[in-house]
Amino acid sequence: MKNKVLGSTLIIAGTAVGAGMLAMPLTSAQMGFGLTFTLLTLLWILLTFTAVLYAEVHQYNSKDAGIATLAEQYFGSAGRLFVNFVLLFFMYAVLTAYVTGSGDLLMGILPESMVSNPHIVQKIASLIFAIGLGAIVTVGISLADVANRISFSLKIIIFVVILAVLLNKVSFENLQAAPTNNLLFFSAMPVFFMTFGFHICTPTINEYLGGDHKKVKIACILGATAIFIIYVVWQFSTHGVLKQSVLIEVLNKNPSLNGLIEAFRVTTGSLVIAEMVRIFSLLALITSYIGVALGLSNAVKDLLMHFKLRHDRITIGLITFVPPIIVGFTYPQIFLSAFAFAGIIFAFIGVILPVMMAHKSRQLHPKGDHTRGGAISLVLAIAFAVIIMAAYLLSIFTDVLPKVVG
Repeated sequence: MKNKVLGSTLIIAGTAVGAGMLAMPLTSAQMGFGLTFTLLTLLWILLTFTAVLYAEVHQYNSKDAGIATLAEQYFGSAGRLFVNFVLLFFMYAVLTAYVTGSGDLLMGILPESMVSNPHIVQKIASLIFAIGLGAIVTVGISLADVANRISFSLKIIIFVVILAVLLNKVSFENLQAAPTNNLLFFSAMPVFFMTFGFHICTPTINEYLGGDHKKVKIACILGATAIFIIYVVWQFSTHGVLKQSVLIEVLNKNPSLNGLIEAFRVTTGSLVIAEMVRIFSLLALITSYIGVALGLSNAVKDLLMHFKLRHDRITIGLITFVPPIIVGFTYPQIFLSAFAFAGIIFAFIGVILPVMMAHKSRQLHPKGDHTRGGAISLVLAIAFAVIIMAAYLLSIFTDVLPKVVG
């Protein structure tokens, strides 16, 4: 079981720590390390807490209950219908984005001699990526666990190599840079909030751990903490190596991961980082794809079981993976439009829903194993979610908050 807890921890961490992590310092470029660390710490506490709330609610249900089934128990059929729609649409959107993005990443590591027709090669690479990982997840979580462990371990090795190049160039004077505008804290909040998004795979973790909610809690805490440590170390390295003026210059000239890599090359003189980043990005995409696919397949299974429809692995696999492939190759905007409101959707899935279900479950099960913090912690979590959603909407529709990359 300890081995499964480790695997569950890595699935959680792998789901959240995606390729976009490397560009996070561009979001915090004008914030300075101190304010960045404060924001990451608050989000880590919030999203660890709400993940543990999911584990708390799971203790009163069968081990294979999905999030929609949990919602139905407390909010009826209307609640189930709404949660099903939000979950499925959002996760299909994420998988579609991964399918369309995988081709570019795979092409980036192929020799130029193999890319005579970039458009066709990109499509083939995306198809191989989607079918290969889809087959692994369809076989079952045990195989997905093994694939995730291998990919995550390689990802950490690459990350350590990158850090080895950067850490000896860290300047503590750079780390003391003050934010250019304190409102950047709120601008960056929705962006960083999304990078802790692993809650969709908690039902899969619960089933994998045999419905033992205490072990699910441990996996959630360890996984979220691993995410936090990786993010902090990366921000520490970036803000420590690059002066704030250099980061701002990157924002002005080339606000992308390539711009950040070029700044590292100029500052460190190393040519290794660019290649390491490409490999890291591909491995990060693999682990994130596995985590989201596990969450989506669980939601599909939960829906089929509810309507007493056939729910064998092949059926679940086809419903999970065929739509993102078809849409990704034809009209990805159908699903990708969901990202316009990604912050709102995840605020609901990651905070509001688990808080509401925990509140309801405590009324029904007053002597259950409750997460520490009482009612005040639930209120604070909702308040934090409201602030995040407000910051998200203000950043999209107004100029009240300063703009950030992300």
